[in-house]
Amino acid sequence: MGRVWKKAALAGMTTVLLTAAGGIAVAATAGLGDFYDQRPDWAACDFDAAVECASIAVPLDYARPGERRISIAVSRQRASDPALRRGVLLANPGGPGGSGLLDLGPDGELVSWPAQRFAGTPLNRYYDLIGFDPRGVGRSTPLSCEEPDLPRPPVSRPVTADAFDQRVAWARAAEEGCARVGGDLRPHITTRDTARDMDVIRGVLGEDRISYVGYSYGTYLGAVYGTMFPRRLHRSVLDSAVGADLDWRKTSMAGAIAARRNVDQWAAWAARRHGHYDLGTSPAAVLATVEATSARLATADGGTSRARFDQAIGFESDLRGKWARLAELVRDTRDTGVFDPPPPPGPEGDTSVVTGYLPVNQTIHCETAWPADLEVYRRDAAVFAERYPYGAGPATALPDPCTFRSYTPAEQPTRLRRDGYPAGLVVQAEGDIQTPYPGGVTMAERLGNRLITVADDGNHGQYARRGNTCVDTAVTAYLLDGTLPAPHLTCPGQPRPDVPADPR
Repeated sequence: MGRVWKKAALAGMTTVLLTAAGGIAVAATAGLGDFYDQRPDWAACDFDAAVECASIAVPLDYARPGERRISIAVSRQRASDPALRRGVLLANPGGPGGSGLLDLGPDGELVSWPAQRFAGTPLNRYYDLIGFDPRGVGRSTPLSCEEPDLPRPPVSRPVTADAFDQRVAWARAAEEGCARVGGDLRPHITTRDTARDMDVIRGVLGEDRISYVGYSYGTYLGAVYGTMFPRRLHRSVLDSAVGADLDWRKTSMAGAIAARRNVDQWAAWAARRHGHYDLGTSPAAVLATVEATSARLATADGGTSRARFDQAIGFESDLRGKWARLAELVRDTRDTGVFDPPPPPGPEGDTSVVTGYLPVNQTIHCETAWPADLEVYRRDAAVFAERYPYGAGPATALPDPCTFRSYTPAEQPTRLRRDGYPAGLVVQAEGDIQTPYPGGVTMAERLGNRLITVADDGNHGQYARRGNTCVDTAVTAYLLDGTLPAPHLTCPGQPRPDVPADPR
């Protein structure tokens, strides 16, 4: 047996009082009145005394609300100026499987996620900031999966038949482990049910409408909520959006294509600085240096160093501020024949404190259909190894646990639309490889939202996160006053390194 992806629940969450007095009883489905009418027992959170925490009950299966109940952990930081209060602002960090309740602070301490994320904005003067752990995550009823004994193999190029078979074995074992341990909770870990949970939170808080900020997968969650409960959504910000017609496999593969685009742009930048880095005087020459260095690493340790080098090329090129470091990395690896990986990112976004992150991430990815024919994966992996080898590269085209999904979702994915709530914002960086730019364009078009483009930037997650004054000013003005920015607003991204180009 493999070990189980489940950590001990963090202490300090209060319980809910299941009385039905005084709340607003607006239920979209018969039998939900008791859930909307709950009065939680709010108390200071154990991780931040300035924030209140509670748990609320929701149905495991909204089609059978009288049967099993699960809990959703919620936090609330009340608006600091009651005279200016606009209502409540719910937020989700993405993932799927990220905690909207907890994060790690600069010193590794547990902090309130929404309070920390929006600390540099005036939002808390105007809104109650509401965080929550989605079903299956963290202090909500957690989902567990069994981690396979088989390691997830690194993917080098070319993708050999043996490497492909190893990936198939790992993916199949991962899905079987979730099927064994996930129980009756797993089929109900869906975006639509999480959106329903959000509406119960709204009702429990006594609000007619919510405003919302979602990042990454949280953009899809917010768009699904608006589609399902259009009269209950006020202002909406979707930051680093997935595509409007979400397909998890295609989104992942699009990331490899976006990574190649970033690498090509970096190569052009490095070529204009050949005198500084000695990588080549043209983009093609720089890429030839990268390819020769990658091929040399293929013989070092069975391809592991090559796989990690290719990943670093894609992952380091998305952030323009790292371009000088990437050029030095390629030069040093070429000269020494030894790849010294760049340091990993800091604690931001660390999922180690989140129970259920990996199981929920895997399960939500199974909401959309994956090809059953393994030859589709074999063919696509060969193409991606040749054309898009950097970053996640050919791994994005390989079989996934969802290829072997062991259950049929009760509902089809939501067809997104905006009908009944105001136009909102989509914020998208041109070089984002996690949620590539075209997805944000389609999301904005589908919902009739204003698109804010962050030019020449690959950062994933922009608002209240990168110190981008243009983005922060436009989004804050919208959230506070409903002021939409000019159509097709373009904000400058983080600057490229201040390394002078070669004289012409």
